[in-house]
Amino acid sequence: MGIRIFGRVFAPSLLMTLISLTGFVLFSALGVWQLQRADLKREIAQRYNDQLAEPYQFIELDKTLNPLMQYKKIELKGHFAPQFTLLLDNQVFRQQVGYQVLTAFFVRHNQAVLVNRGWVALGEDRAILPTIEPPKQLEQVQGIVTIPSSGGFRMGEVRMDGHWPQRIPYIDLAKIQQGVDFELLPYVIWQAEEVDDIYPRHWQPVWLPPEKSEAYALQWFSFAAITLILFFTLNLRRRTRGE
Repeated sequence: MGIRIFGRVFAPSLLMTLISLTGFVLFSALGVWQLQRADLKREIAQRYNDQLAEPYQFIELDKTLNPLMQYKKIELKGHFAPQFTLLLDNQVFRQQVGYQVLTAFFVRHNQAVLVNRGWVALGEDRAILPTIEPPKQLEQVQGIVTIPSSGGFRMGEVRMDGHWPQRIPYIDLAKIQQGVDFELLPYVIWQAEEVDDIYPRHWQPVWLPPEKSEAYALQWFSFAAITLILFFTLNLRRRTRGE
């Protein structure tokens, strides 16, 4: 039994129907997900650009996480502690691999925030960490507030061993806190690009542009369409006598 279509019979098996339906739903869902990611990236980029239009402000940071602080331009008074420097691994700048340099900046006697001062090259031997220069401005920070992500897939583990500078695969403030005897505030400051310092900086709020997610969405929707086309074409056969 099947459906007659222009002299042919469309009679897919139950297994073929289930496989095709699963593929169509899966590919369509992935396409919708990528469109949602594109919208989210646009929203983040817009919020970031809106904040960039504002002037720098002196703001007192404290240990209570405030989501509204994301991407605010601030100035902080205090002092850098160059002896507490982390090297964020696998960072690419102008097609070169290296680290981002995060140095503790004390805003109070026992409270500090990590300041991302920019990028430094990996060097010829990965086993030897680069020598990190102290900031040119030791008692002031001007930059953009960011809230480190706590989710998503991560490779490696943050292990604090007491030797500085320390290399870390990603920013996990809870794990970093275990390796220091002062309180870390729940933010990371991207040091302003216009500040005169040793390390180059070019900040982007999203790793890939929304257009890339839209291209991926089109790809998944194309796979969904191909699945439907194959489902119909592979299950059409010529009518035999008596059908």
